[in-house]
Amino acid sequence: MSTLEFYFDFISPYAYMASTRIEAIASSHGRTVRWRPFRLGITVTKIMGLKPLLETPLKGSYLRADVPRLAKALSIPLVDDLDIFNPVPAHRLFHALPPSSAGAMATKMLHARWAEGRRLDNLDSLADIAAELGIDHSTVEHALKAPETKQAVDAATRNAIEQGVFGSPTCLVDGELFWGIDRLWLLDHFLAMGSVYQPIESSRIPML
Repeated sequence: MSTLEFYFDFISPYAYMASTRIEAIASSHGRTVRWRPFRLGITVTKIMGLKPLLETPLKGSYLRADVPRLAKALSIPLVDDLDIFNPVPAHRLFHALPPSSAGAMATKMLHARWAEGRRLDNLDSLADIAAELGIDHSTVEHALKAPETKQAVDAATRNAIEQGVFGSPTCLVDGELFWGIDRLWLLDHFLAMGSVYQPIESSRIPML
């Protein structure tokens, strides 16, 4: 099966919500998901020269209202905590794992942070989360210290930028980018049409 690239950052609640649906969308069209974590803070602050969303006047207040209402509308559990945290430890743990288990760990960490309110920025919390997938403490400890995982995080972020990714979540499939959970319906339509665009009557645009 061909691949659907799912670019995301652990700090993004929208990425968490999209992660609950992306595997089903991909498999329904004979695709597999390749999980592609990247540093959203690098693209936002260093490449685009913007402030983080929560720190942006007007937009920050909107986001604090939009995220919980979207989660309610989609029946997705969400904690009442949108504060920014350091996602680097989670990124490094992801890159310490083989591809066969990295995707499961990504969804586990996203759910742990956004549905359960658990920390992704320290060793003990990540070790507890990883243990639930049978990953031992020493693997987590090594991941957070090893130079190769730091290099992998940097390389993954460069790759995202090279592909034109600027937001989380973003899906890349057949040369097309789809940014945001509110474009999953369009991604689904694109794949259903054989990766070509077909007109949709405005009254028939589907819900997420």
